[in-house]
Amino acid sequence: MKTTRQYGETCMVCEEQKDRGLHILHQFICQECEQKILTAKTNDEYYKHYLSQLRKLKLVSASS
Repeated sequence: MKTTRQYGETCMVCEEQKDRGLHILHQFICQECEQKILTAKTNDEYYKHYLSQLRKLKLVSASS
């Protein structure tokens, strides 16, 4: 039986395990999502997804 180790943290935007990124209000955003958010235009396909995921920051901070 092969054992797989997972390193990193779960990104709050893409919900994937990643090693590199940043923390905002105790939440992790991977480097890839950070770049996508920074360059997103309001007419981009995933813009609404980014907004809804980032709104979770407000909910987490209010409950802390």
